[in-house]
Amino acid sequence: LEPVLKLLGFEVENLEKAICSFSIKAGKETHVRSLPKNKAERGLEALIKATYGVMFEWIVSKINESITANPAGIRKSQKVPVAAFIGVLDIFGFESFTRNSFEQLCINYCNETLQQQFNLFVFKNEQEEYRREGIKWADIKFPDNQDVLDLITGSSGKGLSKNPGIMSILTGTCFAPGGNDKVFANDMYKKLSSHVRFEADLLQKGKLHFGVNHYAGPVDYDTSGFVEKNKDELPKETSDLLMSSSNKFIRELAETLKGKEVAPTAGGRKKKKQSVSDIFTRQLRELRARIDKTSPHYVRCLKPNSQLVSGIFDPSMIVDQLRCAGVLEAVRVSRVGYSQRFVHSSFVQKYRTLAVKECKAVARKGGKGLCSTLVKTVAK
Repeated sequence: LEPVLKLLGFEVENLEKAICSFSIKAGKETHVRSLPKNKAERGLEALIKATYGVMFEWIVSKINESITANPAGIRKSQKVPVAAFIGVLDIFGFESFTRNSFEQLCINYCNETLQQQFNLFVFKNEQEEYRREGIKWADIKFPDNQDVLDLITGSSGKGLSKNPGIMSILTGTCFAPGGNDKVFANDMYKKLSSHVRFEADLLQKGKLHFGVNHYAGPVDYDTSGFVEKNKDELPKETSDLLMSSSNKFIRELAETLKGKEVAPTAGGRKKKKQSVSDIFTRQLRELRARIDKTSPHYVRCLKPNSQLVSGIFDPSMIVDQLRCAGVLEAVRVSRVGYSQRFVHSSFVQKYRTLAVKECKAVARKGGKGLCSTLVKTVAK
């Protein structure tokens, strides 16, 4: 414990007080009460996650500052316009375990969002290639998981109303008096039971579970801990502990954390607390908007076996990964259109024996002209 206390600039007594007790203010008097073990552990976890998270963001910001070019004539205080950038995104893997909780829902929500972007991108490329080649084609229907996203985040209803989603119901439960996992689960059963992608049979309801039919397959979620994880509140005593650190750097991180606790509303006047799902949804939308402005290239990594040895390929394991990564869906999208893609010269070389005379007569036209002549001759 000593190295940790030294790095964070805490006294052991202050750490113990912040983690194991809380204060209640009644008028001018302040009363200190001890916390039960489970709440003290949650407070410690919140301190660890908050410190790690804000430190990670600090490191990223410093790296970005160090690699950002500063053209001549532009002061450091001025914002440098970004002409282009190259980004690397390590996409979450789709998760489905024996027990799935709030973390798995967030990861799979991210997968659903990026899978939709992937499908739209592949479809867009198909259209552009057909137009470029002057090919007449009908509209292609491709798998769309918008209904899953609507189930998770909510969708627009009639007028100004909005149909609730899992995340919005969860956030509402977190900030409502007496909100807990059971209230959250029952609210979902009441409002989402008619959704085609939502599942909750009698057995699931008895365990406070629910299911979502994701693009990669159905996943059963256990609501235990959802509300606490979505709040992820840093106790006031712990926040004060960070502010009292003898380490200047830790105090700077504490100031950053304090500024992140509330966020301005659309009007910019009032401020409100944000849940983990609120922040995650906002960041995911910003990421999606950025990706939509770029020309992405995809690299799919597959784990060949669970033994972590070379030369062994587990077919069922690889197929599951291809399915969960959306590769099979991408292949289906491509097959709906024109799946065979030949370079003009390769096509002529392979099939010119079917129209030798005709091809010789138009040899000057090059690959595209030869292809056109070859196809027309064979089609007669």
